[in-house]
Amino acid sequence: MNLKLKCYLCGTEINYSPSRIFCPRCLQPGLVSYSDLKIKTIKENFSLSLEKFLEFLPLDKVRPELSLAEGQTPLLPLNKLDKNNLLYGKLEISNPTLSFKDRGSVVVTHKALELGLKRVGTVSTGNMASSTVAYAARAGLEAILLFKKGSSAGAINYSAAFDPLIIEIEGDYGQLFYQSYELGDKYGIYFANSVDPLRIEGYKLTSFEICCQLGQAPEFVYVPVSSGGHLIGLYKGFMEFKQAGLIKALPVFIGVQAKACPPIVKAFEEDKEKVSKIEPGETIAHSISNPSPPAGNLILKLIRKNQGFLTSVSDQEMLEAQKLLATTEGIFVQPESAASLAAYLKLKDRFTGISVLILTGHGLKASEQPSRDQKRHYQVTLNELPEIFKQIYE
Repeated sequence: MNLKLKCYLCGTEINYSPSRIFCPRCLQPGLVSYSDLKIKTIKENFSLSLEKFLEFLPLDKVRPELSLAEGQTPLLPLNKLDKNNLLYGKLEISNPTLSFKDRGSVVVTHKALELGLKRVGTVSTGNMASSTVAYAARAGLEAILLFKKGSSAGAINYSAAFDPLIIEIEGDYGQLFYQSYELGDKYGIYFANSVDPLRIEGYKLTSFEICCQLGQAPEFVYVPVSSGGHLIGLYKGFMEFKQAGLIKALPVFIGVQAKACPPIVKAFEEDKEKVSKIEPGETIAHSISNPSPPAGNLILKLIRKNQGFLTSVSDQEMLEAQKLLATTEGIFVQPESAASLAAYLKLKDRFTGISVLILTGHGLKASEQPSRDQKRHYQVTLNELPEIFKQIYE
């Protein structure tokens, strides 16, 4: 399949290759463009999300043997958090490597094999690395991971189980991102980073599933934002379903960033057309802490065009939302993922209607684990156990 990418800022068309995905005029990532969405259909009799929505994907065919059964994640009502029964959580934590990244990785490995490539890689601080190596192993591809110095030891250990090439780099994360494409072009490596157009094609399937599960599009979607690829993918999914006549209207998007590193929020609040690089502060939310997001300008355009909203939340608000989601609904997510709930709690009186929180990554993937309530944590011998129960319950 010969792919063309289109810049959603200026309309420029780009000939796709894995290392050339940015508009030469706007420097924003190009997106796969379709001209015949009105005739596309859903294949209801397939269990894999890729197969079900194949007509919406830029793949020659789906190879089920490359899948780890990603997608088709639950959409759970969060009725304890919202008594009006209008709040849902899309559990992307149910994907095979416990994050939404798997949806993009499976499309990338399909395309890498179509192109005859033998190596895939990514620049990551955690979830995308572990997802990339798992799908590379499944597809028989060599994996190359470029980690920012100081990335979570847990993320590196998880990834190391798949025996990839791991390189930790000290230096500017933004420069590392762009340099990876030069290295990929030279050494035949498909560096599928955060705004890769094939990753974005995988992310849009989340929107398709939400519409099928709800029977309509939600009114509001809350999603954490870093580089911008995930939100773009979700937006693209709803847009394509609307163009295909499968939903009547797009939801309003609320993008959420870490208060210590909110470059897109800052540009939004200051009514600027372009996002400027900022000096990040300290935050536990590493995966949504990108001081120079490569799709920042496109996010601004999509949010404003759709009457959406951008906001930031503090580390404390994320941790409180993480705890609340666990103790009231039984769902354990990363603090970055809980940012969607933190934003909802701040804005629910302003944006009223059917709302979906995109719960992006499992709590076990967090760089720091929640602190325990010492009043409910005991360490005793077996002989002391009856006395502890007597103290607590009598």
